[in-house]
Formats: sequence, structure tokens, C-alpha cells
Amino acid sequence: MIIPIDLENIEASLTAANEALTTWNAPIDKQTKYKVAFICEEIITNLARHANFEERKPDVSLTYVFAAPDTLQLYFKDNSKHFNLLEFPDPDLSSDLDDTETGGLGIFLTKKYAKTLQYNYENGYNILKVIL
Repeated sequence: MIIPIDLENIEASLTAANEALTTWNAPIDKQTKYKVAFICEEIITNLARHANFEERKPDVSLTYVFAAPDTLQLYFKDNSKHFNLLEFPDPDLSSDLDDTETGGLGIFLTKKYAKTLQYNYENGYNILKVIL
């Protein structure tokens, strides 16, 4: 199931992503649904805030694939400038909260929630595969 993402209307896009799992009658538990919702919000929000589309109209989509009854794959595809989320450094969690730099925690949690993350850059598109 492919869901187009409108970065100018993030709320509607996130609602569509969540409703797709519900209407599809996805065989996943509540904890996995929470992780999907969190990851979708993190990736889509970061694309809206930080992605460099270099004067191109944003072309962003999310695809859900059930590889097995207990395995959900999410594919985030966008035409922004090359960005490999896997290379983004994890935040320093050992320091005091007041001394911690803002940002990066959502990507860190996305990495922790996923069973596997894979990244490819193909034909001008970033493709992030998240396996839950």
C-alpha cells in the first residue's frame, strides 16, 4: 500500500498513514502500531523541516509491506538531496539534560525501534526501509 505524503499538510499525511494500517486491518499489535506512528511522524516531520529538495517539488511517499504475518516493512521514499539517516550520529545520552544539544533523539529512537534499517539512494531518491 503506497501513501503519498504532502509535506505542506503533515497532519493529514500522518492521519492517512495511521488510517491505512487501520483500514487495511493490519495484523500488528498495539506496541508495533505505536512504533509505526512514532517513526512515521519522525521521518515525515524531519523531511518537512530539514530536507533540501534543491528547488524540486517534493515527491514523498510511504509504502507498507507485510513480509510475514509478524513483519511490517515501511519504505520512505523522497527526492530530496542525498541523506543517509543511518550515518546521522546518535545523541550523547551520557551528559546532563541541560547540556544536551537539541535534536537527534527521534532518529535515535527510530533506529532503536526498528528491527532493521536499510538505506539506498536510487535514481535521485532516498529510500529508507524500516523493518518492524
